[in-house]
Amino acid sequence: MPVRKISHSHPEFISIIYKLADKCNINLTDYVVVYGCEDVDSFVRGIYRLRLTGNRDGQKIKLDIVMKWHPDPKTRASLRDAYRREFVFYRHIIPQLLEIQRNFKNIEGLKIKFPNCVFASIEYDKEVLAVQKISEFSFRDRFHKMDLQHVSLVLKHLAKLHALSFALARNSPKKFREIKELCSKDVQYGDPGPVPSSMKYFYEASVNVILDTAIKKKMKDFGPNILTALYKCTQSDNYSAICHADCWNNNVGFKYKGERPVEVIFIDYQMARIASPVTDISYFLYMSTDHDFIKKHYYHVLDVYYGTLAAVLRQCNLDVNEIYPQSIFQKHLSEYTVLGLIESLVSMMIITAENEEALRMTELKHEDTSEIFCENEKQVRPLFVERVNGIVSDFFEKNYSLHAILLR
Repeated sequence: MPVRKISHSHPEFISIIYKLADKCNINLTDYVVVYGCEDVDSFVRGIYRLRLTGNRDGQKIKLDIVMKWHPDPKTRASLRDAYRREFVFYRHIIPQLLEIQRNFKNIEGLKIKFPNCVFASIEYDKEVLAVQKISEFSFRDRFHKMDLQHVSLVLKHLAKLHALSFALARNSPKKFREIKELCSKDVQYGDPGPVPSSMKYFYEASVNVILDTAIKKKMKDFGPNILTALYKCTQSDNYSAICHADCWNNNVGFKYKGERPVEVIFIDYQMARIASPVTDISYFLYMSTDHDFIKKHYYHVLDVYYGTLAAVLRQCNLDVNEIYPQSIFQKHLSEYTVLGLIESLVSMMIITAENEEALRMTELKHEDTSEIFCENEKQVRPLFVERVNGIVSDFFEKNYSLHAILLR
């Protein structure tokens, strides 16, 4: 996202800065505000980078913060559920997962890390969330192709998240039920109904560039069902886990030893849900890798995922064959990969667009608007066409099901 320093801030924003300093026990002497975040290739507005300077117990303190806050009441209202879900994740879910990790003394290589949330509020019309800047992790450009090392680390991290969720459900069923209740309605797809016009537009734009005529017809015929399919994919069952729900390039940071990635951290938990682990896996792979990668490495990275899941569960005295058997995993791959398929087709025009264009389209993606992006139809990007065809080819080559989820 393009960045710029802000010399005159909104009065409400200044008030939040002082609340944040107080929360961090800093006697504030100075602050710098930058709109946007240069180390994250984000096309979501409302992200600010802060540097707070002050004193704590006689010591000079500098604290770097990334904050989400929207000054426009209409935008704030549209994102209210997302703010609330991320608040739930930081305040209710992370402490429970870390407690499980501590109690079972998971070895270092099987531990998971989360960003440090220093301030969060879901007070009505004053929603805000602030996390400490993760300086040791860097974020890749969304146009950068991920290699096997990077993708394997992400799949391992997803496995750790899902395994701790399964362990929490077994060891603290009451606490897990409370979390399920807090996340009972999906942020994006909690209300099945007619497909919003903008969502329909983006989906059809992807379908229109499919080269295989038989697949193109199948996807066109499936169009009216996409929202129902997403709704059903986000419903929980006995094999569901806590999922990130928006795990792709932009929300994954890597720590390096030399040029080798050695560790991962996820950000932006605002869509978190309880669902099949495969919804996270398929979403990440279709949104963040291309057809060549999947063709070469798909089954290998699935083995990496499942092996890590089994290892973390063993640390928690649980057997993967009982908790998430391979037979269920394969069944979920067949039935739930459709979520990654739909999400990537709806998003692909956006994530292959340049920054300002992507920003504008993102704001309309889930709104029921009649605005049509006529200029995009004249400028079909080769990368967009390549990615769409790679995704649908992979899905149908593996004989995964479009319709099984609709029968649930």
